[in-house]
Amino acid sequence: MTIFINLAPYTYQVDQSAELLDCWDGGIELMMDGPNWREPVDWKKEFERFAHYKGPISVHGPIWELNLATDRYPAIREYSYEVYKECLDWCAQIGALHMVLHPNLYSTPLFARKASQQYAKENLRRLGEHAAKLNIDLAVENIGKGEYALFNQEEFIELFDEIETIKALVDVGHAHMNGWDVPKVIRQLGHRIAAVHLHDNDGVNDLHQPIGHGTIRWELIWDALNSLEHSYRPIIEYSEGVPLELMLKHGADLAEKLNTIK
Repeated sequence: MTIFINLAPYTYQVDQSAELLDCWDGGIELMMDGPNWREPVDWKKEFERFAHYKGPISVHGPIWELNLATDRYPAIREYSYEVYKECLDWCAQIGALHMVLHPNLYSTPLFARKASQQYAKENLRRLGEHAAKLNIDLAVENIGKGEYALFNQEEFIELFDEIETIKALVDVGHAHMNGWDVPKVIRQLGHRIAAVHLHDNDGVNDLHQPIGHGTIRWELIWDALNSLEHSYRPIIEYSEGVPLELMLKHGADLAEKLNTIK
């Protein structure tokens, strides 16, 4: 099992990620949002900068302006599906192990929650089938806060019983912000977990702070993760401005805290 670092800190300064790539030999998670990645047709060109990287790669699919779950605008729903399908094809070309997917646009109010859930599930099922054909894990992430969250703790767990072709990405910081019992979620999802996003916060805001800088009880998280009996991808996902040295240190620390040989 390999530790990954998400490149979110470099979203607005992509060229500076070269320093990380030169001194990190673990996995990386590429972000498909940012000022340099305006249109799907540009992604191949933009990500040529990572072609030389020898470690494993995962991809975080685009977030902004896409919504698989909108009840009000079917054209946006279908367009979002087509964009994510194209993203999966691109992931297959570069050999990505998984693609992270947000089931809805987490900053958009849920005007018809149950209908939005159903539309999201229909699209997740379609995308999951396509990902399976490409041999890529479609890693669906828990997102949103409070009434902006499409799925609560129980509904998120049930999602992976309903749709066999998708995998779970448990975002520890998002779950903590919503008051979820994170160790319980990890244990209940078990082998359905493809990856975890690791970052801290104050239990109120989605701060993406370094581990140990917020209020998460990490010893309980490590115990739950070490109870898993399959290989998954632990991913450090910190905000812009976190020093490279700290990300590298935490990457090394994770290898000691987690049972990385499975």
